Amino acid sequence: MTDSPYAALWLRAIIPVADWLADTKTRHRSWFSIIGVPGLRRQVLLHAGLRHYHCSRPGDLPIAYRSPRWQNLIDLTDSYHDLDYSARCLLVFHLDQLSLTGTALDLAGVVEPTGDPDHDRYAYEVARIPSRQPDRMRHALGVFQRLALSAADPLLALAACFQGIGHAMRDLGDNALAREFERRGKAIQHLPDDWYGCLVRSRFHRAVALLRSVEGRPELMPQELAHAVGLSRGLSAEATTHAQRLVAAENDRYMLELQIRAACADKAAEEVRQLSSRLAELDPNCVEARLVIGDALAEIGDLRKAAEAYASAGELGTSAGAIGWFRAGQCYQILGDVPSAIHAMGRCLELDATAIEPRAYLAEIPSTHGLTVSHAITEMTACRLVNAGSSDERRTE
Repeated sequence: MTDSPYAALWLRAIIPVADWLADTKTRHRSWFSIIGVPGLRRQVLLHAGLRHYHCSRPGDLPIAYRSPRWQNLIDLTDSYHDLDYSARCLLVFHLDQLSLTGTALDLAGVVEPTGDPDHDRYAYEVARIPSRQPDRMRHALGVFQRLALSAADPLLALAACFQGIGHAMRDLGDNALAREFERRGKAIQHLPDDWYGCLVRSRFHRAVALLRSVEGRPELMPQELAHAVGLSRGLSAEATTHAQRLVAAENDRYMLELQIRAACADKAAEEVRQLSSRLAELDPNCVEARLVIGDALAEIGDLRKAAEAYASAGELGTSAGAIGWFRAGQCYQILGDVPSAIHAMGRCLELDATAIEPRAYLAEIPSTHGLTVSHAITEMTACRLVNAGSSDERRTE
């Protein structure tokens, strides 16, 4: 838990939250939206050759490798049920950001809304974790529904609608349920007209804009997107703390992804390139951002640049990086660049030994290309796969 200028945008939230947890005199609240990928920490450590840092629970990390922030994480985990709801909210989010999702769920258990504002915020934060797990999805959506209808804090109610829309359409494919959350969100009154009010309303309209696209009504998407962009425009300029600036940048990141999606639907190639460039500048070290850029460039037919974006995603490792290398290989294959396709497919296998398509592609390459396929597979995989292992975790966001 050391800050780094090379961290992806969402990972930069780890440091302020860790520092808030160390500050016992001040009550802090996190407004970060992005949650980490389950198992990501393990992937990174294995691919980086730092297996000795892997642990399933904070206290399992050997003492020699613990930083002061990590030791505080252990202490707070051990005293979890003595913490107030504000601290529990931060700790649950923090554990999930660190891919220690199992620990967070074990500590929190099932939390139902009660009508108490602090407890309901805690219920909301806990529901965000199992909302990404199929066996817990329905319960999490039930929590979001109850908060949307009865939370005393209108911002929390609208945030629950935003979460409900996203998870209903993405994880369940239930657009009707997503529209129920939309109707409830648009009926919520007395929202504050401050920085946080603009943030949550921007998130809500962004979710509705995506719903319009998913449900096959893209012509209605620009109106909601315009609302979301307008509300988010002043967040960076009006941010007064480092954490607010990070939250604003995170919101801009999501907004750019949605704008890229809309531009692709309109076949606006130049706009896609400009928006992709802005996304790369905003979050240059995020594998997911690079995949989004690759997808967009491929959508407008710029396969060479798409392959470069995918390959740059692959260079960052993890299972998402394996996807990047595979898609780069597909682009090179279409372009007729067989050596580059072979290289990309081999790099994919370095990160994911279970990848079927790259292995099948390499097995079909004739030896006339100057490469013995069995040798290529062996050399490209043995050097890292034996040590790094493989993972079937995939980001669902």
